[in-house]
This record gives sequence, C-alpha cells and structure tokens, in this order.
Amino acid sequence: MLSIIIFIIAYGMIVSEKFPRHWVAIGGGALLIVTGVMSPKDAIEYINWETLGLLSGMFILVSILNEAGFFTWLAMTSIRKVNYQPIPLFVILIILASFLAMFMDSITVMLFLTALTVQLTRLLKIDPIPVVIAEVCAANTGGAATLMGDPPNVILGTTLGFTFNDFAKNTMPVSIFVALALLVFFYFINRKSLLNARQLLTPETISEIENLQTEKVHVHMTRVGVIYFGIAVLLLIFHLPLTEITGLPINAATAALVPAILALLLLKPGQARTVILKVDGESLLFFSGLFLLIGGLEKARVFEVIAELLAGAKTSTSIFIMALHWIPGLASGVLDNVPLALAMSYVLEDLAKIPGMPALAMMVWALALGVDIGGNLTPIGASANVVAYSYMERNYGKVGWKRWLLIAVPPTLMAMIMASLLCVGKDMIGWY
Repeated sequence: MLSIIIFIIAYGMIVSEKFPRHWVAIGGGALLIVTGVMSPKDAIEYINWETLGLLSGMFILVSILNEAGFFTWLAMTSIRKVNYQPIPLFVILIILASFLAMFMDSITVMLFLTALTVQLTRLLKIDPIPVVIAEVCAANTGGAATLMGDPPNVILGTTLGFTFNDFAKNTMPVSIFVALALLVFFYFINRKSLLNARQLLTPETISEIENLQTEKVHVHMTRVGVIYFGIAVLLLIFHLPLTEITGLPINAATAALVPAILALLLLKPGQARTVILKVDGESLLFFSGLFLLIGGLEKARVFEVIAELLAGAKTSTSIFIMALHWIPGLASGVLDNVPLALAMSYVLEDLAKIPGMPALAMMVWALALGVDIGGNLTPIGASANVVAYSYMERNYGKVGWKRWLLIAVPPTLMAMIMASLLCVGKDMIGWY
C-alpha cells in the first residue's frame, strides 16, 4: 500500500505540471528507500542502466549537432529547396519532424522546429498552431519507428530485450504508413491558409526568412556530430553480430555512449563543456526516479496482479492486441506516456509467462504504437507536446487545451485505428 500511495502522489504531481517532474520522481524514489519499501541494493537493480546509457549517448550527440547549428541549417536548406513556397514548406516541415524523430529525442526535434515554425508562419501570415500540432503528431508517430525514436520505445526495448532492428522491422513500416496518412490529413485541413499565404509571398518576405539563420554552421562540430551519430546508429543496428564476432559486451548503451564520448574528445574543451551543459540532464534524472517509483510497484507485485486480471479478461488474441493498443494509447493522452510505458513493460513481462497469451513481441509492438501515437491527443501526452505547447504559449499567444484537442484528436484517432488494424494483421500473418 505504501508503494502504491507514494506512486499515486508522485504521478499526480508529475501530471499536474506544477512541480519539476525530475525532482518529483527522484524524491518519490528516495522516499521508497527511506520508508524501507526497497533497499539501496534494490534501487540500483531496478534502475535500467542500459536505458540511461542509450539516452545519455544520444543526448550528447544531438547536443553536439544542435550546438553546431546543424538542425537550423538542415531546415533552412530544405526550405530553400522548395523556393519558400508555403505548401511544399508545410510538407517539408512535417517530413522533417517525422524523420528526425526516428533517430533522436523528439524533445530536441520540437525545440528547434517549433521556434523555426513560429518565425516562418509569422512572416507568411499563417496561424502557427495547426502547423506545430501537425509537427508534434508527425514527430511522435515517426518516433514510433525505432528503438531510440520515442522514450517509450527506449524503455520497452531495453527492459524487454528488443533491439533497434526489431523495432525497424516491426514498428517502422507501420509508423511510416501512418505518418504519411497524417501528412495527407493535415494538408487537406490547412490547404486553404497555405494557398492564401502563397499569394502573399513577396521578395521582402523571402529576405526576412533568409535572415532567420543568423549564425553560420560550425563545420568541425557538424562533421564530428554527423560522423559519430552515424556510427552510433550503425552500432545499434549491428551490435548483436559484433558482440558475437568480437566477444565484447556491446549493448544499446555502449553503442550510443562510446561514439558520444569519442566525439566529445574531438571537440575543443570549451565546446565540449558547452555541449555537456546543454544535455537534457533533467530527463535523465526523471527516468532514474521513475525506475524507482515503478520498481516499488513491481516489488509489491502490483503488475503481477494486473497481468493476471488482464489474462482472465482475455477473449481472443485480436481483441487483446486491440486492447493493448487502445487502452494505454488513450490513457497516454491524459497521462505521460513514459511512466505508462515503463509500468506496462512489467505487465507485459508477467503476461508473457501466462499460457495462451499473444507473443511478447506482438504485445510490445501494439503497446509501443499505442502509447507513441496516443500521446498526440493532449498537450501533456508526450514530452514533445509539452515542449511545443509551452513554447507557443510563451512566444506566440494562448493556445488552450480546447484548440489542441480540436486539431489533434481527429487525426490521432484515425492514426490509432490504422495502427491497430495493422497490428492485428501483423499478428494474423505472424509478422512479429
């Protein structure tokens, strides 16, 4: 009961967004140790160090690229390629959000894309809110494609033993298909305002857009960041064969951390210090505390009881897969999808031990796609949403939950329907 009470209080404080979520999670975890729910040894065992290592490595590499100005350069280059035309520009921004989120933290993607989009739409006399929400939906959906795309995937993969290749073969095709459907949906919703903006495009506007890139790209940092980011991705793809060949214990954490550390060593001391200071340390603290909070529930066998209840309610495999997709998916719109994914990873682990349940892999794919896409529903469903929503509220004006829901709910429900049907189809043909 103590572990449940501490978890509920901490979760409520996190969802309220009135307290720094990383300190709430760390404080809740510390309280579990102080009250004797778990020992310090238990705490060390419940923290998933592979998840933290993978996130730390990718955060460092992304911080290098961000500090080098690579992302702004990439966005501006894409905009120039379409000659600043609003309709192709809209398509490019959505594709960028989806593609970049496949390989890096969606928080970073939305940080620079939201800022750029607000500036661009102001010049083109377009309401930025629908465009930014479309980017958020694309980022969360694209992030479902790979192991490191969305934090829930990182948790599910490292906790339950699924690799980059497993996600690429199973969630990536679904993610790409659904992301393209979202692109079409948002285009038709916004086409009128985009056509009006096209008529207002002037040489003066183009000149102002060009001035958005005020700083030059740092060539050396970009070269180091791109090369070692590519090495990290390759190691994530091939770390299992390399482990067998070399005998070295290469896992997802070392695949990301080793290239990140080597990249830092190639930077000047001042550059490396700046990069490290801008790494998302708050997220790492949040994950650490979260592992302790969820670990307290696992030690109290809460998830074992939930798994038994779910197993008892099972009717058919297809319905069960649908339920694993929809129930956590809709819940992630109201609750943060990161702790939800971590809690469900323990439930799935217990479910896999019960005879007659679907294959663990199939349950993971249904759940991952559900919580990743379902996170689009509200401004607090995923970290990318919180970042984009907060930026617009500070730098543009009032957005409001009602506006977000009106724009995001219809395409999200469409995307979840498509993803759930594809998951059931995958199960029927044994593609998992």
